[in-house]
Parts: sequence; structure tokens; C-alpha cells
Amino acid sequence: MADLWMDVDVALSEVPVNLMPLIDDTDFKSIEGAVTYNQAGLALFWHFVTTDGVYNNGVAVTPTSGGNYDWTDHGTHGIYTIEIPASGGASINNDTEGFGWFTGVATGILPWRGPVIGFRAAVINNALIDSPTGLNEFADALLKRDLGLGSNYLGSVNERTVMSALRILRNYTNVATGTLTVRCENDSTTAWTAAATGTAGANPLTSIDPA
Repeated sequence: MADLWMDVDVALSEVPVNLMPLIDDTDFKSIEGAVTYNQAGLALFWHFVTTDGVYNNGVAVTPTSGGNYDWTDHGTHGIYTIEIPASGGASINNDTEGFGWFTGVATGILPWRGPVIGFRAAVINNALIDSPTGLNEFADALLKRDLGLGSNYLGSVNERTVMSALRILRNYTNVATGTLTVRCENDSTTAWTAAATGTAGANPLTSIDPA
């Protein structure tokens, strides 16, 4: 289970480097509250496991005082963060769904590890954490999912979505010259069409307008 969740494919300004305060390796209790990006003996490694179980073997990351891997000291309580770019970084990028964490060592400091961070699509974090209307986002994603093509809803005519399947029950629909046309919610834009076959001599249904 991840300790925290972040959006994937975005630049992150402050990713926690350590879960607990960094501690002096002499008395095993004093907090190291002034560790710098170029601390003596500092070796920082990024560990990452994808959702299908591929491990990156630990990638060495060199902290900087500015730029892609900017190191931030959060005061005397011994907690530190680092920037991770979305792309273009020399060592690591926030460009893959999965789980990542830091480990590190430095002269005079006990070895440490950071929290396990889950990286997932922003829409999931918006729905579960950030947005007060998150359930609507899940509903929208389901109703507009193309059941035939497996692609995200793009609004083109004749996509096989749950929403389009329901439109014939509520939106304006008409039959003309052998074609059934089902409209979008504005009752004018075409959502989907289908060939319509009538029976000679019958009383045909030519339109439905629930407005």
C-alpha cells in the first residue's frame, strides 16, 4: 500500500526524500536538520516498481540547488524533499504509473528511506481525493467509454457508448428516407444513425420527441 499518491506525467516540486527525520549515526537520536544537496557522502537512489512488477534496480539521483532535482530543507525537523521533472531529467522522470521511493546515505547520518509513493492518472486522484464531485468523473468516464473501439469518448458520430445507447430513450429521434437518427442532448446534433426498414401499408413511427 502506498503511503501517499501523486499525479503521473506532471512535474513535481516537492517529493519526500525521507519518511522519518534524518538521524545522526553517532548518538542515534539527534535530528539532522541542515542536510544540504551536496552533503558529504550523500548517495540518493530512486526505486520504482511498475504496476506489472518491473523494478528499476535503483537509479542514482544527484540533488541540485535548483532545476530538475532541487533539494529542499524543511527546517530543523529533518525532513527533505526533491523535485522530479515530468520528462527530460538526467536520471529520473515522473512519466510512468507505479510505485516509487527513495533510499539514501550520507556521512554522519543513518541510512534512510522515503515513503512509498503511488503514481497514477490525475483523473483518479481528482475523483478520489481532490474533487468534491469526484463520483461524477467516474460516471462520465463510464458513460462516454466507447464499448466498441475501446477508446475514450471523442464525440464522433456512431460511437458505441453507454450514453449514446441511452439517448434513444430520451432525446429527439427521427426516421427519414430509411435512416434512424438519434440526437445529442441539444436535440439537434447527431449522436448516431442506423438503417431503418419499414413495412408497406403499416402506420410507421417517424419521429420521437420527448421534449
